Parts: sequence; C-alpha cells; structure tokens
Amino acid sequence: MKSWLLLIAAFLLWPGCSSQNVYVNIISVCEEPDDIAFGEIVTMEKAKYLENDQVQYRCCPGYVLEGPECIQCKGQQWIPHPPKCLAPCSITKQQLATKNLFAFGSQRKSRFIQSNHSLQFQCSKGYVLVAPSVRKCVDGYMDLPLCISDPCMIPRAELETQKIEVKGGMDASENIFVPRGHSIELTCRTGYVLAADSSQLACDGTPPVIPKCKDLPPAL
Repeated sequence: MKSWLLLIAAFLLWPGCSSQNVYVNIISVCEEPDDIAFGEIVTMEKAKYLENDQVQYRCCPGYVLEGPECIQCKGQQWIPHPPKCLAPCSITKQQLATKNLFAFGSQRKSRFIQSNHSLQFQCSKGYVLVAPSVRKCVDGYMDLPLCISDPCMIPRAELETQKIEVKGGMDASENIFVPRGHSIELTCRTGYVLAADSSQLACDGTPPVIPKCKDLPPAL
C-alpha cells in the first residue's frame, strides 16, 4: 500500500517539476562575452548572463575603439558583435632620418599617432616629397612618403599634351618626379604610337626628353 502511495505522490509532483524546468529553459542565457585584443570588459563579471544584460568595453591607452562600446544579450547571443581596438602608429626618429623626413611643424623626433589620425610630412633640404604629404594611421600602419634628391620633374600636363601615359600608373599629382639614375616607361594613348624607338625616359642628370606620339597608321 505504501509503495502505491509513493508512486502516486511522485506522479503528482512530476508535472510541477517538469514545468519549472521548462520555465528555466525558456529564459534566454548568453555565453560569456568575447574578450578583445588590447581592450577589456569594464562591466562587473557575472556567473550567468540573461536576456537584456549588457557589457561595456574599453581599449588600452593609445588604442581607439572601433564599433559599439556596449553589446547586449538578445536571443542567446550578443548583439551587435564586440568592437575592435585599433592600434596606434609609432614613427621613430631613426625612420624619419633614414627617409629624410620631418613631421610638419616639429623637429625630427619619434612620434605616436592614434589610429584614424593624420600627420603631415616635409622633406629635408635638397629633397622633394612625392605627394601626398599627409598620411593617415590605419590600425598601426602608416605609409610614409618618399623623399627623392636631385630629381627629374616631368609636368603631367606636358605628358597629356603629347598623348603619353606612364606604364603601371602613377599618383595623380601635378608633377611626376623620377629619382636620379632611375627611369620610367612610357606608352601612348589608344590610337597613337611612339614616334621614337625607345619608350624609356631616364633621369641621368640631363633635362629629360619627352617622346612624342603620332597617329597610328591605318590598317591595310
């Protein structure tokens, strides 16, 4: 008789326990939020992250936050994705000296530039800077400009007048600078052909001679 009473009692209790488990499972729970490189979560750590819980990120000194500062637990996942910490750029005194560069408005010295910030450069006396002079730091990388000495200057307008283009493309500055001892290869626009035998324009200490293009002869 006692065994039957125990079975009946267990049967009566089972639906209640089952309902409670179902209720717990319905509550949305997110896994621990991801860590980010060169940054940290500033919100107090929790044993369990429930629906609508938020966490806040910040970057280490010198790094710039890209993306949302806060993310939220929604439907068992974090919305939106965690941010990223962008690295600063470091330019040493030795790098500037090697490239004959100065940071505009200051002496030649090591510099620290945050990501997405720009810096203007100038060359040492006797050197010409290949544009652009303003360069931007992008997540720890900055492409330093080139300074060239005793260079040959070729006006782009003169090339266009002669229907000439530079093979491989060049920057869109007003003038093209060719370092001494170097050369560039030229080609004519479509419908024209070089009048000279050579397509090379060399910077050898003498004034550069720009070849001319003539009309392409008609096909036979």
